[in-house]
Amino acid sequence: MKRLLLGATVAFVCSTVAISAAPRTDAVATIDLNVPNFAAPTASGTSPAIWPRLGDNVTFTVSYPKNLDHYGVRIQVLCYQNGALVYGEAKPWNEQFLLGGSMSTWFLTNGDADCVADLYYWSNSGGQKWNFLAEKEFHAYAK
Repeated sequence: MKRLLLGATVAFVCSTVAISAAPRTDAVATIDLNVPNFAAPTASGTSPAIWPRLGDNVTFTVSYPKNLDHYGVRIQVLCYQNGALVYGEAKPWNEQFLLGGSMSTWFLTNGDADCVADLYYWSNSGGQKWNFLAEKEFHAYAK
């Protein structure tokens, strides 16, 4: 009976250690587009500048569990026109994005685009895995 109890205890401890070694993705993560003052709605009722536009730099404010820092949390921005991808770029979460880049289909065609910014990280447990954390959808206007 002692062996059975000892075996069950060892198995439980080993399984707990294995589970806690994996990154937790159930904690809350957020991503928000940083809106500059000139584009923010005003209390006086004046309409803000149309922003963001193709060619504007955008940044994001993010939150995520700090135990993911060593994975290099990143943002990918994907922009679509009529369902077709016209711009895509990925960077570390704390860098700015030039919408449309210096050369993309969107840069060449102009026009409005619907964009999504995904907050994510890569892990490597038995193969590389893309791990979604949060997303922010936004509309970007033509130049």
